[in-house]
Amino acid sequence: MSDRELVRITLRASGGAEAAARELSDRHRGAATGYAAQCTTTPTAAALLVTSAEFTAARSFLVDGASTAWRPYLLNTLVRTAAEWATDDKQHHLAPGLCSWLAESGGVAGAPVQGDDTTGAVLLGQAFHQLPERLQAVLWHRLVDQEDIAQVARCTGTGQDSVRIWAGTVEDKFLTLYGRLYEETAAARCRPFSRLVLTTARIGLPRALGSGGASGLKGHLAACGNCDRVFRNLSRPHGHEWGPLLAESLLPWGGGDYRAACAAVHAGEPPEEAQAGGLPPAPSLRPRILRTRALRTRSGRALFAIAVAGIALGVVLLGTGDSDPAGDPPATLRDSHDSSHTWSGSTAPKEEGPSLSVSPSASKSSKSSKSSKPGSKPGSKPGSKPPADPPSASKSPPPPKPGNLAGARLRWDFENAGERPEDTSAAGRPGSYHGRVEWSDDRDGSVWFNGASYVETSRAVVDTTRGFTVSAWARLTSSEEFYTVAAQDGGDISGFFLQYAQDDNRWRLVMGHADSTEAGEDEAESAGPPAMDTWQHLTGVFDAEKRQILLYVDGRLQSTAAHHSTWEANGPFTVGRGLWEGEKADRYKGYVDDVRAYQRAMSASEIAALAGVGPKG
Repeated sequence: MSDRELVRITLRASGGAEAAARELSDRHRGAATGYAAQCTTTPTAAALLVTSAEFTAARSFLVDGASTAWRPYLLNTLVRTAAEWATDDKQHHLAPGLCSWLAESGGVAGAPVQGDDTTGAVLLGQAFHQLPERLQAVLWHRLVDQEDIAQVARCTGTGQDSVRIWAGTVEDKFLTLYGRLYEETAAARCRPFSRLVLTTARIGLPRALGSGGASGLKGHLAACGNCDRVFRNLSRPHGHEWGPLLAESLLPWGGGDYRAACAAVHAGEPPEEAQAGGLPPAPSLRPRILRTRALRTRSGRALFAIAVAGIALGVVLLGTGDSDPAGDPPATLRDSHDSSHTWSGSTAPKEEGPSLSVSPSASKSSKSSKSSKPGSKPGSKPGSKPPADPPSASKSPPPPKPGNLAGARLRWDFENAGERPEDTSAAGRPGSYHGRVEWSDDRDGSVWFNGASYVETSRAVVDTTRGFTVSAWARLTSSEEFYTVAAQDGGDISGFFLQYAQDDNRWRLVMGHADSTEAGEDEAESAGPPAMDTWQHLTGVFDAEKRQILLYVDGRLQSTAAHHSTWEANGPFTVGRGLWEGEKADRYKGYVDDVRAYQRAMSASEIAALAGVGPKG
């Protein structure tokens, strides 16, 4: 299993939570302990800091972690937990260097980029987080932690052959993203040289000095520190030279020292020599086997496995005289949800509205609805009606009241069968069925697509150059192909795809950089695979103001991605297919209900409310 899948299991009140937590700890506790030793003054303090960070990271990862790899997310959470210690009576257990840095920077949230690099490091972090999560893991574990292929495969939940393939291409993908971000964000005075920076960095500046353009570039690089750093970064050879730069860019403090310690362990140096990077005497970075138990909240949800002896001793040594070592764990371990851990470099926005459970829950249809068969013609009503509010797969807080969910530019609730779906929004945009679209009474009325059929409007519904939101209930019945739930045609491709991606086994929202299959694309993926043959609520958002796309499943944010290149897809709005290379593609197989489209980027609280509305609500 991947790290993300293990985190999800640890949050369930099931028998497998403890085993999943133990496996996750075995994979990462050694590295986390080494970094914690850099942040603290004693091994006991380091052990408790790791335990606290593990709890906090596990509870916030599926919401705030977006599509971030677990290892860098855990290490960032560790520094944030240390920053909380700096404000109470545990401050004296922190390393003096960390205390000084926190005092000078005003805390982790307001910390500047390490050094004086205001562009290079920031763009490196952004490029890293635009990579798919598994590629982030490969890049981090190979170049920063210098771990072998077997360990990377273990953390990504994939085979070693796949990791070898990814490892051979991930740096090129990373550099491409980095160069694109640099070009898109270049200052006005830098734009005439940005393309030269990208092209010349690959061949080396000295070889290009004969041209006037290159000479002008040389003068610009001498005068512009940011462009010079980007140029030097792009000129770096492939390999471990990128490790220190990534560590410094993605860890808010002490990234270089952490990378040096990893390199020392990788080289087999004894602990004394490993302190050359500035680390105090500390436990080895290599993982140790710990006796664990699962700590549960009052609701019975498993949070994370902890070291029994370590946590008890840590509370005794680090707590004040008024604390009870056998009582409640520290505040960072308690039941209250802490959503403040959105760390530097992450594009995930902070959730608005009420706190949400971090494990996505799927609304499953009842036995009677699952056993119902679609009719042979639109208008037939096979089977019996399911309950209006299907039971949830996991316990979660009650959804907020719907609030103002009006203003839709389209809403097809498929309540009644007919020759065409009725638009119950004020816009009144009916659609046309193509192929064998069958009607079912599942969810008080829904449609079933057989992998060839679809529904479309006669004209565009949303302006894809502006902010919009598209949502639908989907019950996927196959995982054999790509399946698009909703889209809007351009000339060559759809302007967006709200779909199932067969290669990653994830829901995703995709928007291309241009109306061409040759152009790049940005995607936000679900945290886990779809719940097959189960109703799930999908919401895709394009926030034009923030230049960001967001994907929600069952009202919970899954991931985000930057999206800067907009274009207008002014063709039909479609349900059950997309458009690729000018041809109708990715035809859906399964059930769809309550499709809505809004010409605005809805907030997280609105989306949670939308997902909480029952059939025909």
